[in-house]
Amino acid sequence: MFRATAPVRRTHPAGPAALPRLVRAAAYAPPGPGGPYRPQDAREREEFYAELGAPYGLSFDRDQFAAAGRRTSAQLADGALDALGPLTAEDAPQLAVIAYAAPDFEHSELVASCVKRRLPGGPLAFAVSDQGRLAPFSALRAGVEYARRCGWTRLLLLAVDQGTQPFPLPAEPSPDAVRGDAAVALLLRWDGGDRPLGGLTQGRPEPALFAAWPDGAALAAGSGLADCPGLPPHHGPAVRAHSGRPATGSWSALLAVDGGDRPVVVADYDRQRDFLAYCTLHTGELRHG
Repeated sequence: MFRATAPVRRTHPAGPAALPRLVRAAAYAPPGPGGPYRPQDAREREEFYAELGAPYGLSFDRDQFAAAGRRTSAQLADGALDALGPLTAEDAPQLAVIAYAAPDFEHSELVASCVKRRLPGGPLAFAVSDQGRLAPFSALRAGVEYARRCGWTRLLLLAVDQGTQPFPLPAEPSPDAVRGDAAVALLLRWDGGDRPLGGLTQGRPEPALFAAWPDGAALAAGSGLADCPGLPPHHGPAVRAHSGRPATGSWSALLAVDGGDRPVVVADYDRQRDFLAYCTLHTGELRHG
């Protein structure tokens, strides 16, 4: 039975905010082209895209669409889950959140549903989009809030960059254009109970936003961070993402950070929205898939 009334927010208990723990992670970036272009199979889809873009003055780019890698977001998510390794019922997530910056060209698939079918226990699964390169940060926050309020401890964050697009891409060197296929899977644990989530901030890059910026932590920097005004100096180890991967870049860099026992900050800046997002994770137990 569904409840029509708004959920009641529980009062945060006293005590410090808690951080999520990253326990397993894997990246998937397949080389070479994906499936071949078959006009007879794509006709209905191409008509859909032509109608979709017409009210906004966007013309369907058939040549670009035909020449692209043609891997769907669901296929990329599957690749990241394969790289993450088998999940037993004891360590499988109770919640999966998918985040992407560019829409999937295969509009007949729901990535969250495809992911849900693959995971033991049939966890709650949904997607976060329309926030550009900052979508994974919002997805992480939404996932932890769900876990905190439901008493869950395990969640999966999947970030996907799918480069097959039916409309003209932004001209180089736009930081928001997806220039290939990639996916990152992060298995996290939330041991904070009812305590509020700490170490995750989003907003305009003003001095107050950097009050909790952990200067000595390791840093996984998205490619947009180089354009962020007012960014404080960082003196810890850092790995910077390559351009062309707006959703997965900073999270792929996270997998390359040697943070040791120190916390790791993942950060990115969306110049178009003039918004910065960063989060802090414990990675002392991290295992790569």
